[in-house]
Amino acid sequence: MATFHVLPSRDLVGQRISEILTSFLPGLQHSPWDWPDLAESLAGWVASSSGNHVVYREDLDEEASVKEALTRDFGAALEDEIIEVHLGPGLSQFLHTRWSNETRKAA
Repeated sequence: MATFHVLPSRDLVGQRISEILTSFLPGLQHSPWDWPDLAESLAGWVASSSGNHVVYREDLDEEASVKEALTRDFGAALEDEIIEVHLGPGLSQFLHTRWSNETRKAA
């Protein structure tokens, strides 16, 4: 079983990472041009953990449900877990919507 983490856009995720790093390491600055790279670094780190995948919101088909887009376009299986992450108002505030794809019913 794999886990698919659906994150906001690369720009928003990268901006949040930059803000967290700046608050942790004062004086460290990232420009908006760095934000997508910061987000991709996070995705690479997550992908190095077996069975975990990152999908950014802008890569999903807007006309399909999250489950449908992940299954059709990203190879998610029916038994895989999906965790959709939403950014909260504070640096370390995140909201999660967690579900599993429906399992197939026996015919």
